[in-house]
Amino acid sequence: MFVLPGDRIGCVEEFEFGEGVYEENGELYASVAGKVVFEGRRVRIEPINRIPKLKSGDVIVGKVVDVRGSIALVKLERKIGHDRVLTKSSIGVLHVSNVRDEFLKDLESAFRFGDIVKARILDENLRLSTKGKDLGVIKSKCRFCGEELVLDGDKLKCPKCGNVESRKISSDYGKGVL
Repeated sequence: MFVLPGDRIGCVEEFEFGEGVYEENGELYASVAGKVVFEGRRVRIEPINRIPKLKSGDVIVGKVVDVRGSIALVKLERKIGHDRVLTKSSIGVLHVSNVRDEFLKDLESAFRFGDIVKARILDENLRLSTKGKDLGVIKSKCRFCGEELVLDGDKLKCPKCGNVESRKISSDYGKGVL
């Protein structure tokens, strides 16, 4: 049986409730959309879309929310390969030493506030890396006029005002690849 959040499943006299089920006034309801699974007297919901869990090695897409000195803070939005947006608001930290293999003096030459980036999670503390040609900025806007920048060789150019900017560009820049 398929249920949606809020659908009645039974009552506490009939079943013990498990994952994806909640009790209200003695009645059991689904808290997620999915398939009802009965295990003896226990009932749980097997969700149709599991919320992705983040671990070392995962590739994520996020938005740069701050760049200060040698670190950029990235709000993690989505795990590559999953349809669901991350529900827990998590912030990853990208240190200048994890941007590229070559020395990078100034982090603002690689990332700016509002950039959409693709990065790899290094550890459980959500340290990030953009080393690799497929990692880096995948979408960016002009710092002067706000127009979306387009790839022009190894630089980004504003089609409206002509401003040219540099970033740590992903090979997926502008392709909408997630």
